[in-house]
Amino acid sequence: MDLQKETYTGDIHQKIIVSAENGRRHIATNPSGQYEVRHYRLDGALIKNEQCCDFLLINDTGMKAYYIELKGSDFSHAVEQVEAGEKLCRSHLKGYVPYYRIVTSKTRTQELNSTKFRRFQQRVGADKIKYGTNEIKETL
Repeated sequence: MDLQKETYTGDIHQKIIVSAENGRRHIATNPSGQYEVRHYRLDGALIKNEQCCDFLLINDTGMKAYYIELKGSDFSHAVEQVEAGEKLCRSHLKGYVPYYRIVTSKTRTQELNSTKFRRFQQRVGADKIKYGTNEIKETL
């Protein structure tokens, strides 16, 4: 897996970064292209034959890594996938603060109240997790 900044071939000052799949989207705005960013498709592209989240968005200027999962309705499995993505990329992103984004087609209230999700929130910090239905928009 190659996440080296030097070998990234995309626009590092991209102003709008969209992660999309099956009608679900995460849209990140990079105001005036002020941050150096990299965007990767992980699942099925850089990472094959292992459970992982769909996308990784790296803000090199802010030293932040966003693990993005676009899921149907299995919220618990989405949590597992963002955790797996972070674990697989951790050694490549030493010093970067991980953030987790989960976009589902529907989220059941009982999944948000599950012990598994509450433990995940406690372990990583609730401020590092965002979830939404069909779309999340945020400014880096």
